[in-house]
Amino acid sequence: MESEQFFSGTFEESRSQFRKSLKEIGTYWPNARLETYYTGSEEDDNTTDILAADALSEKQELIIITTGEHGIEGYTGSAFLQLFIEEYMPLINPETTGLRLVHAVNPWGMRHFRRVTENNIDLNRNYIRDWENTAGAVDETFARKKEIFLPGSRIENLSTHKRELNKALTEAFTHEELAVLKDGPPGQYKYKRGIYYGGNSFDEPAQKLKSRYFDWVKEYSHPVHIDIHSGGGPKDDLTLIFTKSDKRSEEELQKELSYKQVVKSDDDNVYGESNLYLQESVRENFPQKRTVTCLFEFGTIAETLNDLVFCTQTMINENQLYFNGVLEREDEKEIIRDFRRLFYPDKKEWRKQVIDKGRTGIEAILSSENIELSK
Repeated sequence: MESEQFFSGTFEESRSQFRKSLKEIGTYWPNARLETYYTGSEEDDNTTDILAADALSEKQELIIITTGEHGIEGYTGSAFLQLFIEEYMPLINPETTGLRLVHAVNPWGMRHFRRVTENNIDLNRNYIRDWENTAGAVDETFARKKEIFLPGSRIENLSTHKRELNKALTEAFTHEELAVLKDGPPGQYKYKRGIYYGGNSFDEPAQKLKSRYFDWVKEYSHPVHIDIHSGGGPKDDLTLIFTKSDKRSEEELQKELSYKQVVKSDDDNVYGESNLYLQESVRENFPQKRTVTCLFEFGTIAETLNDLVFCTQTMINENQLYFNGVLEREDEKEIIRDFRRLFYPDKKEWRKQVIDKGRTGIEAILSSENIELSK
C-alpha cells in the first residue's frame, strides 16, 4: 500500500476506513468487535470507535493504541492505525495478545480540524488528580503575557496581525521558552477561551476513555499503550516519549529500544498529562502488572526561532479565529492552512516518513516488550 493511501481527508472517511477493518481483525480474533460511544449528542455523530479483540487462550499482552486526543492529530493517528492493522496485526499471536485500537479520542476536534475539544480543552492537560487545588491555576509563562494568549477582537488584517504578534512573542519569550511552548506547554486552568486550557473538571472525552481503560487492562498482565500525536519534537522525525513514571532512564530506554530519539517527560511544571495519569493509576490499582506507556510524536516544525514563533503564533491565531473570526475570507483560509501545516502537513514526503518511521517505532516497542512477531 502506498504511504498516501493510509491518510484520510475527513473525519467520516477516516472513521469509515477504520470500521471496515473489523472484518480483517476477525480473521485472526473471532471475538473481535466494534465498540462505539458518542461525545455530545448522538445527532452530532461524534463517535470514538474501538476495535477490540481479546486473547483467545491466555490474557498476557494487551496492545492499546489511542489516537486523536488532540483532534486534528487524529488524522496521523488514523494512518498509524491502518499501518498497524495491515502490516503488524497479522503477525501478532492472538492466543496470548489482545487489542484495543482507539480511533478519535476527541472526535469533535478531529471532525472540525481543531486540536481541542468542543469546550476548548486540551485533553492532555485535563487528567488532573486534585481538581480542588488545580482549578483556576495559571502557569507563570501564560500569566506573564496573558494578553498575547487570549483572543481579543476580530482579526482585521492578518498580515499586520502576524507582524505585530511575531514582534510581541520575540520580545516576550526566550528561544528556550518558545521551545517549551512548542513541545510541552504547561496548561492553564482559568481562561476558558485561551490556549492551553486544561478545564476545571474531567472533560467528557477524558471521562469516557478513562472509565473504559481500567476495564481493558485489569485482566492482562502486560498492557502496552501507544499514544499517537503529531506536531512536537524535531521536524520530520519520530520521538518516543515515556512518562516519568517509567523506572528506566533515557539512556536505558534508548538502549533497550535500539532507538536514539527517546525522551522521558519529567517536567514537574506540567500537569494533567493523560499518559502519566493512566500509567500511574494502573500501577496503583494493579501493582503486579508490567505496564508500559509510550507517546509517539511525529514532528512537523523545526526548532529555529522563526519556526518556534510560527508554532505559537499559529496556535494563537487559530484560537482567535474560532472565537472572534476574521474580516477577510482569504485570511481565514491562511490561518487554517498554517494550522494544518503545524499538525497535519499535506506533503507526500512528510506522510511517507510517518509511515516509514511508524514502522520503526512499532518494531522498537514490540521488540523491547518481548512481543514477538511471526514471520
